[in-house]
Amino acid sequence: MNGLTVIENELVPVYETSTGEKVVYGSELHEVLGVKSKFADWIKNRLNDCEAVEYEDFEAFSKNLENGGRTKEYILRLDTAKEMAMLERNEKGKQVRRYFIQVEKKFKAGKTSKKVQSVKKEKLPSVNMMVKNIKEALHDAGVDSKYIAAEVVRIYSDSGYPVNAPLISDTPKLWDCTTIAKEIGIYSESGRPHDKAVSAIIQKLDIFTDEVVRTAYSRNGHDGVTVQYKDSVFQKVVEWLQENGYPTVIELKLANGNVNKCRVVYGEVA
Repeated sequence: MNGLTVIENELVPVYETSTGEKVVYGSELHEVLGVKSKFADWIKNRLNDCEAVEYEDFEAFSKNLENGGRTKEYILRLDTAKEMAMLERNEKGKQVRRYFIQVEKKFKAGKTSKKVQSVKKEKLPSVNMMVKNIKEALHDAGVDSKYIAAEVVRIYSDSGYPVNAPLISDTPKLWDCTTIAKEIGIYSESGRPHDKAVSAIIQKLDIFTDEVVRTAYSRNGHDGVTVQYKDSVFQKVVEWLQENGYPTVIELKLANGNVNKCRVVYGEVA
């Protein structure tokens, strides 16, 4: 992943993304914890235990090995890594968790003296070329022009070149499954916003094509395209819950044909 800066390296290397997010590599966490099981098995089990959401709590990507092969690596948000360390339920896990807590406290206090790298602000010609390539990719992916424009504004601003674009403020509010869950108060038993339960509800609704919007996203240094929903879909989710008596189990149909039973707890809205 590009754009990562090492900010702490006393126990587990902790990195900062170009957007200020604190993250760690899953393989490096696995090694420091001294886990005996294979990394591929351990990471999948722990992410499942944490009910981690891809692109919010972690990102997975393939990387090349020195022997010419490829392996799957994971970038974890610091909160997720902290929870995974705690789940080891041993002294090493406690040590790593305390270390992450100290890192959080240090950088919340603005103590950044141990940075061992610095990210150079990209010069305008490079930013222009990046914008050109991203605009073309988003257009080819079917992203609406106004959302492409909003992404262009974000890229220039993040690169140190603020753009005055008042028309962008007219872009309608969009919802993903996690923000819908937070707004309505749909949680998993562990207390996380239950995005999968919202996905399950949306599967059961009559959704029109123009209610679904493909937009750009940028998380943990990765850019891509995601699906979001207009306000009308949010209202349909609310109405479905009211009509069905706020069920505590909602069935989600998986791509392989299996059914996942999402257990739901309703709480205060975010």
